[in-house]
Amino acid sequence: MSDIHDLQNVTHQYRKSLEAFEARTGKQARFIDTAGNGEERQVIDRMDADLSAIEARIQDMAAQKAAAEHRAAQLEAKLAEPVYRAKPSEAKLLDVASEEYAQRWLKAVATGDSGEMRALSLGSSGAGIPTDMERRIVDRMFQANVMRQIAPVSTIDSKRTIPVQNALPTTSLVAEAGTITPADPTFSTAISVVPYKLVTAVPMSQEFIEDAIGNGGIGSGLQYVADKCGLSLALKQEEYYTTGTGSSQPQGICDTSGGITQVVDLAGAAVTTISADNVIDVVHTVPVAYRNSPRFRWLLSDTALKTIRKLKTTNGDFVFSPINTGGGQNVAGLPGTIYGVPYSVGQYVPTATSNGNVFAVVGDFNYFEIFDRTGITSMVDPYSAAATHQSTLYVYTRTDSHIMLPEAFAAITC
Repeated sequence: MSDIHDLQNVTHQYRKSLEAFEARTGKQARFIDTAGNGEERQVIDRMDADLSAIEARIQDMAAQKAAAEHRAAQLEAKLAEPVYRAKPSEAKLLDVASEEYAQRWLKAVATGDSGEMRALSLGSSGAGIPTDMERRIVDRMFQANVMRQIAPVSTIDSKRTIPVQNALPTTSLVAEAGTITPADPTFSTAISVVPYKLVTAVPMSQEFIEDAIGNGGIGSGLQYVADKCGLSLALKQEEYYTTGTGSSQPQGICDTSGGITQVVDLAGAAVTTISADNVIDVVHTVPVAYRNSPRFRWLLSDTALKTIRKLKTTNGDFVFSPINTGGGQNVAGLPGTIYGVPYSVGQYVPTATSNGNVFAVVGDFNYFEIFDRTGITSMVDPYSAAATHQSTLYVYTRTDSHIMLPEAFAAITC
């Protein structure tokens, strides 16, 4: 029988005993100690003891229940916490430009400490490789990437859809107190910017890593890795910025399928057949407004440049004119212009005779834009090549490029 039933039974017997005492003596229960007989007092004493024991057990059960509820609440709170929590090894945030961050990053690479790499990414003011190494990679990318030198580069924080205006609002001559008719600009297309990831993987032997750290962290070892990563990333970006199709990859400046439509076509002839007339015609295909821009220039292959440097007008003057020389001169090695327009040589501009290939582009490069989503970010894999005592450094960046206004460009095609 439960304690509740015991309590109810004792209470019932207690009440009956009190009622019997009051019926026999005509006195209330408080007089039982003096007026009651010995048997009645013994019964009441036993019931008092039973009630005290039951109350004690009830109090003990209540305390046990409260303790169990408290333990259950503690367990529920514990289970609600994440099982694994990556924490920085230090409470303070580290600056990726600091020497401390560079040293810890290098040591994490050397020891294959993925936990420390994760802690650095969470406990620093920016994730990725040390700032000094990133600067070296970016510098190398700029040196090797012609398109980054001549086109605007923007940093974005997400995917973007950019509307492109194709008509200005109307401006009219209005008489005094005359009616003004407003007109909105119109937009022909919307360009979707989707940063694509380019990754460079650099295997590094354990001996190389130890030597790089032995040089104080920022030394010749890092310079070598930064140069190789920067050069590889820059060349691959340059390739896509030049000939990318825009389908699952950046759009290149030489895209004539969905980009440049103003062309001077060589009708299947080789790049070596470019004539002075072709050069003059393609420049004047671009509207005058864009030819006045400081970014108006040529982008062509070295083969096309060699051909054009040999071209002459009908009076014998070279189309190519080096800067700071008189007309009709052709001095090797000097910077110059092609029909008065500066130029840049791109190693990925096509030279093969294939239908639709672009041999040279001229236009306002304000309207070819590069979009970077992130800086230089890294990840170290110390396991895949562990059998040969090597670690692999993955360096990646996310970028996209687009011809923002095709009418600002013209091309010589075959």
